[in-house]
Amino acid sequence: MRPLTARALFLLALAGPVQAGQVEAPVSGEFSPGSRPGGIGSVLGTPVPISMAVPTLTAAGAPLAAPLLAPAPILVSPAALQAAPIQPAAIRPAALPALPASAVTPAKPKALAERTLAAPDASVEPGVDPGRALFDQGGPAAEAAPAAGGMWGIVKNLLAVGEAVPAWPGKAGDVVRIGKIKTKLDRVAGDGGTSKVWRSSDRNYAIKILHPGAREVPGVREEAATLRAIAKTDLPVAKLLAESRDGLVLVKEFIEGDTAHQLLERGAFSRTQAEGWPELAARLLKARVTADLAQGNLVWQHWRTRWVVVDAGSLTDGSPREVLDQMLDPVLLARAGMDPVAFLSGLRARLGPDSALWAQTAEGLRGSKAGAPALAGLARRDEAPAGPVLKFGPAAKGPPSLDDSVVAPQEVAKRLGYDPLLAKTKIKLHGEDPGKLNTTILSVDQPGKAPVVVKLAQWSIIRNEVLLRRLARRFFGAYFRTPASVAVNRGHDSYMVMERAEASAAYYGTPLTLEQRVAAAVFIHTFGVSDVNPGNVLTSGSGGLPWLIDFEQALGRVSPNAGRIPDERIALEMPWMSRQTPNRVEDYQPGVRAWRAFLKKPETRAAILSDLAAAGFGPADAAGLLARFDLNAADLDWTLQNDADFVNQFVDRNAAQR
Repeated sequence: MRPLTARALFLLALAGPVQAGQVEAPVSGEFSPGSRPGGIGSVLGTPVPISMAVPTLTAAGAPLAAPLLAPAPILVSPAALQAAPIQPAAIRPAALPALPASAVTPAKPKALAERTLAAPDASVEPGVDPGRALFDQGGPAAEAAPAAGGMWGIVKNLLAVGEAVPAWPGKAGDVVRIGKIKTKLDRVAGDGGTSKVWRSSDRNYAIKILHPGAREVPGVREEAATLRAIAKTDLPVAKLLAESRDGLVLVKEFIEGDTAHQLLERGAFSRTQAEGWPELAARLLKARVTADLAQGNLVWQHWRTRWVVVDAGSLTDGSPREVLDQMLDPVLLARAGMDPVAFLSGLRARLGPDSALWAQTAEGLRGSKAGAPALAGLARRDEAPAGPVLKFGPAAKGPPSLDDSVVAPQEVAKRLGYDPLLAKTKIKLHGEDPGKLNTTILSVDQPGKAPVVVKLAQWSIIRNEVLLRRLARRFFGAYFRTPASVAVNRGHDSYMVMERAEASAAYYGTPLTLEQRVAAAVFIHTFGVSDVNPGNVLTSGSGGLPWLIDFEQALGRVSPNAGRIPDERIALEMPWMSRQTPNRVEDYQPGVRAWRAFLKKPETRAAILSDLAAAGFGPADAAGLLARFDLNAADLDWTLQNDADFVNQFVDRNAAQR
């Protein structure tokens, strides 16, 4: 070994264990509490350390906690997540100036909940948004590590190994290397009393650099712990992606978009922004938390069509009243062009009109200055004629040979009197459909025999078809028909034989009555049917019930979807919603309520398990699917509210064009 290399290794060995810390430097002057209007700045508060129940609203495949035939719970039990205990910092750098008194004075217990969106904040200079995005309220989650400097720090950064964090307060071009994230500081996105927030050069991250003295500020040091506690929830917040070892640099998602303050400066909210308001409220209420919902702390994320709380450090346990007193502020709603009654209707559907959470929410609103009038308006809205209450029962039986069973190929030939795969006349249907890559549809005619349709596909597709036909015929016979069938399991060469429906595809218009639309919505969403294209609803010129066909894409988890691309072709694939008249979620709620009560009955659950077994599903798969159906049914009100919001934009647009 060469002497120079040996000397270098010896020096590195003396440098101690691998660690990294901030390069600290004194700063002078007072800390500015904010920046430009609508920007990302700082409004210091003192959120208490939280221990909150934060359920994942979109959990799927949860194991059953009770026997399969027992009534299923309406909602998934929340998982209790608790913030990690916070230890005070052991070392306070002596060279740093003291923080201003405003940064270390604890906030009053309900300062965030009592702050209204329109009320001016006396601590903020005129012309600056009083609810700036609070990226900078938070701090380290663990005891700080001593700063690492000297030769080892220089060598580490030269070799680009380990952690690299900017010196306070950072400057453009500084390298940030924490965990798997490597980026550079680009421009300041927010400047506050305890931190500075930078946008990364790759535009993916918000990098928050805390003043080292901020570790002593109550409420600041809990932010990282709070973000870790909610990491696996679907709360719309800017998530924590990485944290330096000393907790003084946080890397978060950068939420691209305008703040509510910036949008309101231009005028009223757009339709989707207004519909996103109760969506945000519902998610906070479901998690039993509140936050600082000031106009600058909410960013409209356009591509995901949602409001995001950019500073999750303001999250605390909270009641519905603490959320809604902020979101129902009359001045804000008037500026945004939002109807408080429509807001409450959308919120009620998302929480579930029969849920304990909605009952608690309504009770809190009765004592609220802004909420009580809105609640009274909702009661007047409910005086409109109620939607249909569904009744569930079997359909008329199809041809005796087609009983939706799974049989051997020889049995098919015996029942039909011929082998349909060897019939003289076979015409391929849907040959021009580019989506039909995994199935082949044949119209089969045999002299002297009833015509049939044959579908060839792999067994997983045919099995879905058999099951959904059985369920539709067993429970929804009063509202629509589906062709009777018989199936053969031959692996990838499986097939089913179906009766031919004397009907044609209803590509345009709304061929279903309100009752039929409600029943179709319950059936399609509960059993996870997707790809319901316009050709899958058939109507007959001679009248009678409509036909539903093509259930190959089924049994999925159907979660509420508020982020669809605004394309009317998607609305065409939602026949359970009208495209001619506005859809009211209240018209669907009586039918949903009846279905949930029916689904809880032991005999209903036994019948579903029987159909799963008859279609070829084993006991374990059947149990998991039944649990999934429960989850889908639990979300029906919220799912249908999102459906109605989506389709109604085209209803209104087309009406305006007529």
